[in-house]
This record gives sequence, C-alpha cells and structure tokens, in this order.
Amino acid sequence: MNGMIEVATQAAATSRGVKLQRSLILQGGLVLLMMAMVLAGFFFTSAQQQTLIDLREGGRQMRITLDNLMEAEAFVLNRVVLDQYGDSGAFSRSIDNLESRRESQIAKLTPFLRADALRETDAGKILSSLHDAWNQAIALAHGGKRSEAVALLAARETGPTVERLRQAIDAYLVSWNAQFPIYEHRVEIGKAVVPLLVVLFGGVMLFAFWSAAADAKGRALAMTEATASRRQVTRLFEMTDMLQSAADILDANAVLKATADELIPGFGGALYVFNNSRDRLTLSTSWEVPDGRALPELIAPTQCWALKRGKPHTNRADAKGLCCEHHVSGSAVLEIPMIARGEILGLLQIFATGLAPEARLDGILPLGSALADGMSLALANIALREKLRSQALRDPLTGLYNRRYMEDSLERFVRLAERENRKFSVIMIDLDHFKRLNDEHGHATGDAVLREAAAAVVGALRETDVACRYGGEEMIVLLPDCDLDKGAEKAEAIRQRIEALSGQHGAAVSASFGVACSPTTSNGSIDLVRAADAALYKAKQAGRNCVATAPQRSGQNGGKNPVLVSAAPVLQAAE
Repeated sequence: MNGMIEVATQAAATSRGVKLQRSLILQGGLVLLMMAMVLAGFFFTSAQQQTLIDLREGGRQMRITLDNLMEAEAFVLNRVVLDQYGDSGAFSRSIDNLESRRESQIAKLTPFLRADALRETDAGKILSSLHDAWNQAIALAHGGKRSEAVALLAARETGPTVERLRQAIDAYLVSWNAQFPIYEHRVEIGKAVVPLLVVLFGGVMLFAFWSAAADAKGRALAMTEATASRRQVTRLFEMTDMLQSAADILDANAVLKATADELIPGFGGALYVFNNSRDRLTLSTSWEVPDGRALPELIAPTQCWALKRGKPHTNRADAKGLCCEHHVSGSAVLEIPMIARGEILGLLQIFATGLAPEARLDGILPLGSALADGMSLALANIALREKLRSQALRDPLTGLYNRRYMEDSLERFVRLAERENRKFSVIMIDLDHFKRLNDEHGHATGDAVLREAAAAVVGALRETDVACRYGGEEMIVLLPDCDLDKGAEKAEAIRQRIEALSGQHGAAVSASFGVACSPTTSNGSIDLVRAADAALYKAKQAGRNCVATAPQRSGQNGGKNPVLVSAAPVLQAAE
C-alpha cells in the first residue's frame, strides 16, 4: 500500500512536472512568437517608411528632370528666336543631366506618353531627337541663319515635343504621388497592429499559464517570467518608436541609455560608431561603466573580433580565451556589431562584473541584440535623413543654400521685417566675366573659383545671414536686421574678399554687387529682388567690380541717397 501511494505520489509529481514543463515550453514558444510578430511588425513598418523615403526621392529626381528640360528649351528659344546669348554651360549641364537620367528617369515616361500612331512613343528616342534638333538649330543660329533655325524648330515640332514630355512627367508624378497614401496607411496599420498583438499574446499566455500549470508555485513563476518578457517586448517597441523620432545621434543615445537602464539593470554599456572615414570607431556614449574605468575613445575595426566576424563576441573577465586587442581584464564584455541594410554601423558593448559574468551576459544576449538592431536602424535612418536634407537644401557645387530654400527664407524674412517694422537687405552678387574665365581656363577652374567665391561670401557673414546660389555664377545674400547702408558695407567687404582671390588660378577674379533694402528701396519680396538685380545691372554698366545700391523710395530717409566710403565705387542705381 505504501508502495502504491509512493508510486502514485511519484506519478503525480511526474505529472505536475510534465505539466509545468509543457507550460514552460508553451510560455517560451509564445514569447518567441510574440517577439517574432513584434519584430516583424517593426521591420514591416520600417520597410514601408523606407519605401516612402524612396518615393519622395524618386519624385524629386523626376522634378529635377523637368527643370532641366525646361531650362534647356528656354536656352534654345532665347538663342534662336530672341537672338539672346545665354549661359551655354547651363544648357550643357541641363543636357548632361537629362542624358544621365535617360535610364533611371526618362525611360519611365514611355508608358505615360500619349498614344499617337504618327509620333515616336519611346521617351529615350524622343529625347535624342529633341537634343539633335536643338543642336542643329543652335548651330544655324550661330551661323547667322536664325530664320532657318526657327523653321527647323517648327518643322521638328520641338515645342509640342517638349509639351508631350512635360505632360508625361506630370502624369508620372500624379501616378507616383498616388502611392503615398497606400504606404502611409500601411505604416499606420503597422503601428496599430503590433501593440494589439502584444496584448493579444499576453492574454493567450495568461490563459495558457492558468490552464496548463497545476503547480501554483510554478504557475506564479511562469506568469512572472511572462510579464517580464511582455514588458521587455513592449519596451523594445517603445524604444523603436522613439528612435524613429530621434533627430540626431544625441537623441538616439538618450533613448538607448534609458531603455538599457530599464531592460538590463545592473549591466553597464558603451556605444561606438564609425567616424566619417570609417577607419575608426569613436565613443558615442556610455553608462554604468564598472569601477569608473576609462574607456578607449577610439577602436580600430581590426582590433575587434565582433566586427571582424560580424557576430556577437564575449571577452572574458580574466582575459583568457579569444579576446579583442582593446579589451582590458577586470570585467566581462559582450560586444555586438550593429548592422543595418548589410552595413556595420557601430559596436554595442555590455559590461558585467561579479559572479559568473559570462553566464549573465549569455542570458541577456537576445535583449542586447534587440537593442543593437533598433539602434542600428536608427543610425541608418538618421544618416539617410541628413543626406536627403542636405541634398534638398544645398547646392552641391558651392555648398550654399539652393534657390528653393532662398525663396522660402526670403518670404519669411520679409514678412517678419514688415510685422516687426525692421529693415531687411538683400545683396545680389554676379562674378565678372565668368563665361570668359570658363572659356579661357576651363570649367574645372570656373567651378573652383565659384566654390572659393562662395566660401569668401560665407566668411564675411553673420550667423543669422543666409547665402544662396541664385543660378549660374549669381549668388544672393539675405541680411535680416540690416539697413541699406550696412548692406552696402557688407557688400563692399565681400567684394574685397572675392577680389583677393585673383591670381590663385592665373586669372583676375572680381564680382559686381547690387544692394536693396525693405522698406527703404522696395516693398515685398519680388520687388526687393528686382531692385537688387537692377542695382547689380547698374554696377555692371559702371565697369564691374563695384557695389551699387537701389534708389530709395520717396518718403524714405528724407529723400537722401545713402553715402558709403569705399575703395571701389558705390553707386546709386537710377530710378
């Protein structure tokens, strides 16, 4: 009897053990499934956001294609029809830009061309025909045969052809923009579904724990572990969501430290990221460093096994076994390479001291990997946003702001000046004889002079001033809280800086300047730029390499013209 009771007791214990084991297995499976679903939702959302970024870039490139097409046509019409000599370099650049986009952008227009049995429907061939007609017309115009050039353009129907391409681009952009709501809706779905999955699987786990575990102690332990796992996954998702909003690496570092303190308490850490040349990793941030030890500021990729293998690596506290060259004994260190889109972006280190530090690091490896993955995508997105923002706002040759940024800033500055009754000045700058410099010394020298002139302009400005490339060799400077006299003084300082560049490239370098001020000379942004441009024209007529100011409006400054003592002539533009 006692034997039977003992056997029954053992059987019951075995049964409870089996049930508990099944419960633990179920718990582990559900946790893994939950994490997989959450990570899948995260990667799905990230993929849709990346697609949105690609869509924006594709639309921007197509709009640039349209701008180049319009600029090339405008040059041809001015040269052939109006007999005006424009910037042939700008025409060549527009044609080169169109040719460079033949496969990436122009070819995409073919499905959007209107069907016409009598006309070519291949966008690439249309562009080639258009280019050939333009070249022939320009050659005829150069030879003094304008009427024949005009007839050639009419015969080849270049105007209707450009209009066909423009309409195709418009249709393409309409189709392109129609995709944005789809991916934005998918992103919103991803953000909404993942938390619901977390809650759903949390409920399923609770049900599994309560129904499968016969042992109260084991059930309570299982519930505690499940709750911790659910909290970790929820916190990881929150971290991912916050990292998507990080404006720079400092924001991302703050999110990483806060998340690590909550998810892996008792462990220190450090984050290293590649420098611009990618030959060293620099210390970006650290927390809870053991014993206040000094971390190396730089790590060479060849010194780290985690980076060389592309896999997590643990350096033992006693420095035995395979350790990185930069490792200092005294604490165990788990090193996880941060990889996004197939590229290693940095290194995440997690420190452990005390009893069995290597085993404790092995236990948090999944969390550490999740932290590294989230941070990797954040770094990649920050770098991509910075690159796209720079491309959207800056002129690639000079580094100055582009014309679109200038127009937005000009409107904003003018409205602010009018609202607060302040002065706002504009300087229009044009490099003298720039076409001749290009013809005599080559476009490489011209580009170098343009870059150095832009640097000279920026070097003479305040932090609040804005310098932009207006087009070709023209630049424009926006000067908030600056009256006409001070604007002329600033223009003279810039003129001297540009003139000092002479001789560096075996050529004389100078520029002419036109200055206008709101409300002294102009009213409104359009009138302000027009007045500065007219003053610039007056400086050109006066012999170049000088500063001219726009005439003051009646009722401004008592009707007196501004006076400025300058080494170069400072002129009052005619009414």
